[in-house]
Amino acid sequence: MSLIPPHRYKVRKINLMPLAKFGCLLGGLAMVAPGLICAVASVQIVLVLRTFLEKWQTTVLELLGGIAPVELDFIKLLGLEAILAFLTRLDDQRFGLVLLIILIGVIGGGLLVGTTILLLGWGYNVLAILTGGLEVELQE
Repeated sequence: MSLIPPHRYKVRKINLMPLAKFGCLLGGLAMVAPGLICAVASVQIVLVLRTFLEKWQTTVLELLGGIAPVELDFIKLLGLEAILAFLTRLDDQRFGLVLLIILIGVIGGGLLVGTTILLLGWGYNVLAILTGGLEVELQE
C-alpha cells in the first residue's frame, strides 16, 4: 500500500473534433467488409439482370404449325431498352462499380459513426456542465 493519497481528477469537457475524427475513422474501417460484400452482391445482381433481359431480346413463336414464325422482341415491346443499356454499361465497368459501392459504404459509415460519437461527446459535455463531470481517481 502506498502512503501517497490518490489523486482525483474531473473530466469536465471532451474536445469534440478529435472525437469526431476518431468516429469517422472507426466507422470507415468498420464498413470496408460490408461495403465489399454489398459491392460483390450488386455486381452479381447486375450480371443476372442483364443476362435475363438479353435472353428476352428475341423470341420466335411458331404459329400455325411452324408455317409463319413470328419473331418478338420483348425488350422493345415493353420499352426496356434504356434499362438494358444501363445494365450493360454497369456490367462492362464492374471494377469501377465495386470501388464506387465500397467508397460510398466507407464514407457513409464513417459519417454515421462520426456523427453519432460527436453527438455523444456533446451530450457528455452538457451533462458535465450540469453535474460536474466524471471523477477519476488515480494512484501512483
